[in-house]
Amino acid sequence: MIQVIEKKLIIVNREAKLHRYTNESCIDAANIFRNIEKTIGCTYLIYMYENLVTNEKFVYSSNWEWQDLLIGEKLINHCPIFLTAFNYLEKRTSGHIFVPWHLSPPSTKKEQNVCGLRSEFNIAHGFGYGAKGHGARETLAFGGDAQDSTFYKNFIANPNIFYETLCKMRLGVLLKNHENKLISHLIKTEQ
Repeated sequence: MIQVIEKKLIIVNREAKLHRYTNESCIDAANIFRNIEKTIGCTYLIYMYENLVTNEKFVYSSNWEWQDLLIGEKLINHCPIFLTAFNYLEKRTSGHIFVPWHLSPPSTKKEQNVCGLRSEFNIAHGFGYGAKGHGARETLAFGGDAQDSTFYKNFIANPNIFYETLCKMRLGVLLKNHENKLISHLIKTEQ
């Protein structure tokens, strides 16, 4: 019997050119987060755009401490939510995926540790999105209160919350902060 060993997916590596934004450094994104925090009880928002050609990553997170662990310490490489979405996208030249977080349970000790740490920041029961195409990949994820196990249903009941936030984050983070021509494909594309 031949055993196929799947290559370990690395989302953020040492060579990545990281551009990290916080509530203080990207006011537009912070205002978008505060609005959905008030309207649906969102406790966390992350948006990441990656140029797959240059290995540049533009990341906004509403929680700097968690972003420092997730991106800075590269815990993202052991996050079952990101791994679910990115493994799906890795097998395609283009496409997108929606991931209610409860459908991506941890399967290793490292993944369990990431989920445990995330919940310590009151980030749970979320809903994520990943897309890939035209040499780019982007991610948008929303986390809710650890006590609100139905938080993800906000996006099923009202998909416009997701789509409007995605469009605003693209404008707030990408257009203001760099001149990458690849983003025009994402901004013009309805996902």
